[in-house]
Amino acid sequence: MTVMSVPAVTAEWNCTRCGSTNRKLVPAGTTRTTDRCHHCRARHVVEPDDRPVRWKARLDDSLRAPR
Repeated sequence: MTVMSVPAVTAEWNCTRCGSTNRKLVPAGTTRTTDRCHHCRARHVVEPDDRPVRWKARLDDSLRAPR
């Protein structure tokens, strides 16, 4: 059995590329995390929104090639 020693919350976010709903368990108090969409594999930066469960997501620009 696994026991979490840190309080955690679920970060639920929508992929900005394909619209799929994704979830990630993060430590309580997290202000930014990264995650990949489980459907299209696009990497996103995910941050809390006004509602405690639904988080804001944007594509992670750090992985894009310079033009």
